[in-house]
Amino acid sequence: MLMADTMAIFFVVLGLLLAFPSLWLLCYGLWPDASLAASAKTDKNILKPFLVGLPVTAVMLVMAAAMKNLLGGLGNIAAGVLVSIYVVYAGTGVAGLATTIGQRLKSQSDAQQPWRATLRGSVVLALTYLLPILGWFVILPASIIVGTGAVTMSLFNLKTDKVAAVSEVNDRRVPTGTTVTADLP
Repeated sequence: MLMADTMAIFFVVLGLLLAFPSLWLLCYGLWPDASLAASAKTDKNILKPFLVGLPVTAVMLVMAAAMKNLLGGLGNIAAGVLVSIYVVYAGTGVAGLATTIGQRLKSQSDAQQPWRATLRGSVVLALTYLLPILGWFVILPASIIVGTGAVTMSLFNLKTDKVAAVSEVNDRRVPTGTTVTADLP
C-alpha cells in the first residue's frame, strides 16, 4: 500500500469522525422535538427501536438498489438522494441516542447548555466506531438502525413523547425548591 493510499484512508476516517457528531448536532438543532422523543425511546429500551428500525432500513436498501438497477444513470442519482434522506432521517434518531448516552455521562454544564449532552454522547459514539470489527460491523450499523427505529417510533406518537421529554429535561434543569420566572415581551 502506498503512502498516498494510507493518507486517503486516514483522512476519510477522520472526516467521518468529524461529520457524524456534526450531523447529529445539526439534527438535534433543527428537530429538537423529534430528537428528544427519540432520546426518550432509546432511554427506555434499545431493543424495540432496533426491531422497528430493521425493516425500515431494509426497505430503504431494497428501494435504493432497485432505483440504481432499474433507472440507469438517473437511478444512481435517485438512489443517492434516497440514501442521503435516510442518513438525515436516521441521524435525527441517532442524535436522540447520543443525547441519551450524554445524559448518562452527567455534567454540571447541562443545566445551562442541554446540547452538551448530545455533543458528549456523539463524541463517545463516534469514537466507538473506531473499534476494529466490533465498531465497524456491529456498533455503527446497529446505532443507525436504532436511530431509525427511535425516530420512526417517535413520529407515531410525537406529541405524547414531546411532553414527557420536555418535562424530563425541565426537571433536570430546575433544582427542586426554586422559583422559575419568565420575562415576557
